[in-house]
Amino acid sequence: MASLSRSVVLFGRTSTRFNAVRKSLLRGGSEEGPGMNMPFQTKNKTRLLLVMCTYLGTCFSLPFIAVRFQMAKAGSG
Repeated sequence: MASLSRSVVLFGRTSTRFNAVRKSLLRGGSEEGPGMNMPFQTKNKTRLLLVMCTYLGTCFSLPFIAVRFQMAKAGSG
């Protein structure tokens, strides 16, 4: 009986969360304007430069780091 009541409570919470999310999606839930729909801030140009360089530098160098790791692993074995 206790598991049934837990299930009912859990279902009620889930449906409440779903309704809240659905309503915010229907209303638009976000600010409007240029740069407001991006996952990073565009107001501070220096911060934007550092974040973009770090992100792109990491993503670009990752394959080279992986190759170096694999070559070092093969050479030591």
